[in-house]
Amino acid sequence: MGRVSFSSLRARMALLLAVAVLVTAASAVLIVVVLGKANGELDRLVSAQNRLELLSGMSGRIGDYAMVALQSAQQPGERARAALKTARQGTLAGFHLFENTLGIDVERSQDEEQSTLLAARSRTVARLRAQFEVLDRQVEAALLQPDPTMAIRVALDVFAAGFGAPLSQAMEEERAAARAAQSAMHDLREQAIRWGLAGVAMAALVAILLYQLLGRSLIRRVTDVARAASAISQGRSDTRLTVEGHDELSLAMARFNRMAAHLARREGRLIADQRHLQEIVDARTAELRAANTRLESVDLARRRFFTDVSHELRTPLTVILGEAEITLRGGRASEDDLRAALMVIQNRARKLHRRVEDLLRIARSESGQIELERSLFLVPELLDEVRESMLPVARAAGLAIEVACASPDLALEADRDWLRQTIDGLVGNAVRHSTPNTAVRIEAQREGADVVLRVRDHGSGIPADDLPHVFERFWRGAGGSREGTGFGIGLALAKWIVDRHGGRIDITSSTGEGRGEESGTCVALRFPAPIPDITVEAAQ
Repeated sequence: MGRVSFSSLRARMALLLAVAVLVTAASAVLIVVVLGKANGELDRLVSAQNRLELLSGMSGRIGDYAMVALQSAQQPGERARAALKTARQGTLAGFHLFENTLGIDVERSQDEEQSTLLAARSRTVARLRAQFEVLDRQVEAALLQPDPTMAIRVALDVFAAGFGAPLSQAMEEERAAARAAQSAMHDLREQAIRWGLAGVAMAALVAILLYQLLGRSLIRRVTDVARAASAISQGRSDTRLTVEGHDELSLAMARFNRMAAHLARREGRLIADQRHLQEIVDARTAELRAANTRLESVDLARRRFFTDVSHELRTPLTVILGEAEITLRGGRASEDDLRAALMVIQNRARKLHRRVEDLLRIARSESGQIELERSLFLVPELLDEVRESMLPVARAAGLAIEVACASPDLALEADRDWLRQTIDGLVGNAVRHSTPNTAVRIEAQREGADVVLRVRDHGSGIPADDLPHVFERFWRGAGGSREGTGFGIGLALAKWIVDRHGGRIDITSSTGEGRGEESGTCVALRFPAPIPDITVEAAQ
């Protein structure tokens, strides 16, 4: 009957599990018992040491009270009385803390004899407290006499004669309790060691017996399976196992042999598939390399575009500036019209020169070489500067520029120069694409936690298909054929500047093709509003 039960791997595992559970349960019970006793003795030790520390502290506080009482007798006054009151309260607090601690220890103690001893100590502490209260009353009465020093000394001597012995006895009892707890923990530790060694020896004997009866054959066959699996993982798919017995492991070994045969058949197909996959990977890798080469060429062309445009525009602009300045510095009188024309040339040349610098800044922005210089400034002043700067261009195109600011105190913390150039560019775009005899409107207002700047025009608008691409650099409309759109960097630069400020740029546009719609474009710049308590004057 036993041979039948042990022929099954499940029966063997059940037996091993039952033995393991029994050993674990016995160990757990032993640990719980030992830990329970150790915890009780440790509580006794900690409680005794805590009470001993409280008694020592109480003795120190009484000594402090005696010194303060003598000082009050020698140097009477309100300060002395306050110090005596503080010392009295500290001593009474020490008595109260000790009594509370002792009461908690009595409640926690499960030993009736120990509870009786703790209750007796509580009565001793109560007598000590009564003696101190008598001393305190004597000191208070002595302080009312003409010469309180002698009376206080006598009261302290009498108090010391009756207080020292009980206090010393109480402290010695606590020391004895601590030593008893330490001794009990030592004995318990030795017993636990003996029980543990005996348990380890018994567990070792049971383990050896179970290994000889159940585990040896199982471990040998599992080792054979591991070796065969390692051989197959190394490519030797002709490896097979010798099947013995009729248990679950033998069935698994037979299935292992069938799996090895199946793997051998699939190995040839996998090798062919791998060769085909490698050919596909090589082809795709070549395509990716070609695409990467094209992307590098595009990036190189884009960078070369910035450099070429900057250098090609810098030289003629420098010549224009030089000629204008020479004409303006001439000693002979010039006609008003000529001077006005030269000043316009100078103004335009400076703006074009600034635009070239903007192109160089864009090239540097891609490598992270530009840092924003933030400052707090008034938005209405900035918008007035933009209007003044762009008004001649607008008038030449038959347009007006309107500025609307919700508050004259509206402030913004940003890089003022970059923001001015951004709005200049947006107004310039609006002027180029607006219908004559209309107005370009610049608005500023506070919306929630943001400061919003808007540039509106009544131009031809942007087609809906082009709107998703307007912030892409070098994009100049479908086919790049939109007239007067520049190099395709205006809105891209504006978006970069707004993003660097932690803001957001939005654009809406209509071509006027719908019924009742007006054509035009609106660009909105949103920036985080500065702290409300900071003003421009305070920042300056």
